[in-house]
Amino acid sequence: MYDAPFYEGSNKLKGKVAPITGGDSGIGRSIAVLFAREGAEIVIAFLSEDRDAEQTKHAVEEEGRKFLLIKGDVTSRSFCEAAVRRGLWATRTCLITR
Repeated sequence: MYDAPFYEGSNKLKGKVAPITGGDSGIGRSIAVLFAREGAEIVIAFLSEDRDAEQTKHAVEEEGRKFLLIKGDVTSRSFCEAAVRRGLWATRTCLITR
């Protein structure tokens, strides 16, 4: 139950962007959905699981938040720098890595 249906968000993260590595499934998907419920816009960096990433995107969009998928290897410094630049929609960012 990654979507925690009985948890109600309170906009604690409104106006922030949450870049999440490995957010296409598992704990990362749960974090993405619940951060979106708290008002954050979500950026997911993922390696290769396109179908899982699309499912996470759908779940976040169901929460009414912006979502960006960025496919690439987070062990590459240049990829990480480019991904952060692409994902900065707001002035405050919180970074989640798993």
